[in-house]
Amino acid sequence: MSERLRLETLIARDGLGQAKQWANKTAALYRSSFSEPSHYSSQPDWRPLFEKSIQELKRFAETGELP
Repeated sequence: MSERLRLETLIARDGLGQAKQWANKTAALYRSSFSEPSHYSSQPDWRPLFEKSIQELKRFAETGELP
């Protein structure tokens, strides 16, 4: 699932700067969850979805462009 809707909501509510900070923090949180075997993001079916979200969030945090 694309992160676009959440990012649009955050931009409207908190502004671009806050949304970029949130995206950066969330991408780091998602990445750290891979190392926890009990977290479903580390499972083969879910990991690609989290990796896609991480890429979208990092790109948004750097450029401000929505996925």
